[in-house]
Amino acid sequence: MTTFPAWDDGTTPTGSNHQIHWYDDRTAIIRQALHTNFEGPFIYLLLGSERALLLDTGTGHADLRAVVDELLSGRDLELVVAHTHGHGDHVGGDAQFDTVVGRPAEEVAQYFGITAWPEQVVQFDLGERILDVIPIPGHHPSHVAFYDRPTRLLLTGDSLYPGRLYVPDWPAFRASIARLAGFVAAGNPVELVLGAHIEMSQQPGVDFAMGADQHPGEHELQLDPAVLTELAEVLAAAGETPQRIVRDRFIVYPLSATGEPL
Repeated sequence: MTTFPAWDDGTTPTGSNHQIHWYDDRTAIIRQALHTNFEGPFIYLLLGSERALLLDTGTGHADLRAVVDELLSGRDLELVVAHTHGHGDHVGGDAQFDTVVGRPAEEVAQYFGITAWPEQVVQFDLGERILDVIPIPGHHPSHVAFYDRPTRLLLTGDSLYPGRLYVPDWPAFRASIARLAGFVAAGNPVELVLGAHIEMSQQPGVDFAMGADQHPGEHELQLDPAVLTELAEVLAAAGETPQRIVRDRFIVYPLSATGEPL
């Protein structure tokens, strides 16, 4: 298994606005530094033989375009810029890029060829690298997950990561996580689940304060696929009434229609 770096947790900032880790020679994981914005989002760059997919553009408080240009230097690849979903900390750098897939669910579906949102899973070929695009609304109406067949990485954005899983649409989120777990169980093995943030500490069930830009003793980014099964199971057991659920590696955090914690 690939060894991950010690991410810049904000306690001893490196000065760089982005930290880059090559998971393999075609998969770059980029973390926007917490000193630029407390969200500290993770951004993914996946390279095929014909196209590269940049998944999310961060908060816009740092020059992501320069980083991507450097990573793609010398490679003759079309760059596709898309998102896990349309929240500001994932689309803030869009203006730095010439062409970006739209943010609304309708535009996401149109670009990837999804005709039955959100039940349909479609394939997106980067050239000798096929991704499965899986609609998973609930955290956000346009949320999608990406399953990378070559690496068996499941990129889950804000729907599953070591942190607070904000859920404004409880029925949609429960249904989406059930479908995502079903996709994996149906013969799509996952090596690791990689989300878009780290908000949990290494102490089970303990998260950092909201807005914290320092994460001493930060949880690792990667999650075992069993955590997805766990999330699906606790949501199924919770039933139709939204409720806060604290687990070792995530906290289900339902929100009201106005965005207030329930």
